[in-house]
This record gives sequence, structure tokens and C-alpha cells, in this order.
Amino acid sequence: MKTMTTINFNENKIVLSDNLVQSDILPSSYKELGRDLIVDGETTIQGAVFAKNLFVNAGPLVIHGALFAQGEIHLKNDLQSAVTFHKAVGSGGTIVGLLTKTQVHFLADLSAKKVSLKNAFVAGSIMADEIDLESCVVLGGAFATKKLSAKNTVLGTFNSPEVLLSESIYLLFPASFAVEPPTKGVNLQVWNLTMADLGALYFGKEQSQQTGRISMDPLKDVVAVNLYDQGGNKQVLRSFSVAGKVMMADLLDFDSLYNHFILRTGTMAGHIAKTFQVQEGELKTEKVAELFFQILSGKLEVRDLVQNVTLSDLKAKYL
Repeated sequence: MKTMTTINFNENKIVLSDNLVQSDILPSSYKELGRDLIVDGETTIQGAVFAKNLFVNAGPLVIHGALFAQGEIHLKNDLQSAVTFHKAVGSGGTIVGLLTKTQVHFLADLSAKKVSLKNAFVAGSIMADEIDLESCVVLGGAFATKKLSAKNTVLGTFNSPEVLLSESIYLLFPASFAVEPPTKGVNLQVWNLTMADLGALYFGKEQSQQTGRISMDPLKDVVAVNLYDQGGNKQVLRSFSVAGKVMMADLLDFDSLYNHFILRTGTMAGHIAKTFQVQEGELKTEKVAELFFQILSGKLEVRDLVQNVTLSDLKAKYL
């Protein structure tokens, strides 16, 4: 690749292909705020990026710094090579990446007015007015102020006034939230992985007893909570929780499951991805992404949780 130590804003757009950019791509005057950034081939940008719009027509693309676009961030649907954003990504308009032949990895949070993603891994959380996800993995949360649509997707949690769920939905945290009852799409199955042995799945070992996925009904496994503001106005918030189904949580050694480390490997609270060294080996972000995509595709099967807790089990634990 051709190394570039500086970027000059001489045109109304910057086109990169087969470039290594060792600097930021940032405007220095008002006139430079309107420049588009177009990626037409293999590109690595080591600094931060600001553009009116970002169009990725060909990859691979790696941006190590933060990225913000005033208008649109658009990844071409038929990209052949992966795209990776190492830090936060934001847009004043839309973020669109409906990829069919490769994946995009967001290793921190992303925010926009509207986010539409397919075959995307998000290590942090998504914040937008409208969120549309298909075949995605979001280790944090999907927080929509208007509407969330998820199809065949792993979500840490979600919070949205309106929710549409379709096909296989996996939740990583014990509870998710909505204002209106969710709409059930085609072939909906909702599973919660709070009690799953993710460590065994990651390292290819046998899953521990009394662990597994929990089947959920988003219309029945719900608790309505009345919230009041200072003016006395009431709002109903619906919590979709597995708390009522889990009786043996205290009987498990959660540290041995490595669930906490696996999620932190991807998210580190949404700030930066990190590799952890545990007794069985390394926990790496790219392998965590692969783990959940394999669960989505059915290549890895999570056992079902068998909720059989005997009196002797409880006595042994608490007496």
C-alpha cells in the first residue's frame, strides 16, 4: 500500500485505494466540512476521520480512530472484504451496511439517527432513533428511541418503544425493555443465554450440567412497571426477564463459565476491545464474534436448561 502521512483537502471528495494513512482525516476550515470520503480499495487509516459522507465501495478497510460523518456512512452491499472500525462510529444521518458476502466489525459504540446492519458484529452498543438488524451480533445493547427490528440476531439487551422480533433471537443479559408489547415476526424463537456455558462453547469443551439456554415468550415473560415523572404522568415499561424461570443461579460457579470475561473481551464496557488470558487459553475479540455467529448459524448448539433443583441441592448450598 502507498503510505500517506498527510491528507490534503483539495477537492470536494477524497478517494482512497491501496493506501495507508498515518494521520487523521479532519477538516481544518469551514469549507472542508463538506468533503466526502470514498474508499475504493484496500485502505488503513490510523487516525480519526471526519467527513460529510463515507462511502465504502471496496475493501478491506480498517479505521483505527474514531469516525463521524455528518450525513451517511454507507457500506456497499456486495463488499468482498471485511471492514473494521476500532473506535466509536457516529453519524448525523444514517449508518447502512447490509452486507451479503462479508462482515463489518464495530469494536466500540455506534450512534446515528437510523442504523441498518446485516452480518455485523458490534462490540459495544447501538444508539439511534430506528435500528434494523439482521444476522447481527451486538454484545452491548440496542437502544432505539422509536423502533427496533431484529431478525436472527444476538443482542445483549434492548430498550425501545416499539420492537419487532423475527426468527432466532438470543439475549445475553437477564432483562430487556420495551414500551409496547413486541410484535412477533416470522418463526420467532427467543432464547436467553444468561445461564449458558459460553466458556465451554468457546474452548470446544462439554457444557456444564445445570447450564443452558432459556426459552422465552416475549408476550408472557414480561413484567409491566409503572413509571411516574415529576408531573405525575405515568408511563408503562415492560421488562422481558428470565428471573422468574431461573431457580438455580446461586448453585452455579459463574466464574468457571467465563461468561463475564467473554462479554468483556468484546465490549470492555463499550470503550475498547481487549484480549484476556485465562487458564484454558486466550479470549480474543475476533473469536468471540465467531462464537456468536456460529450459535446464530446453528454450527454451535447450546444445550437447553433443565430446571430440576432438588431439596438436597438447596440444603447442600445453604445449610
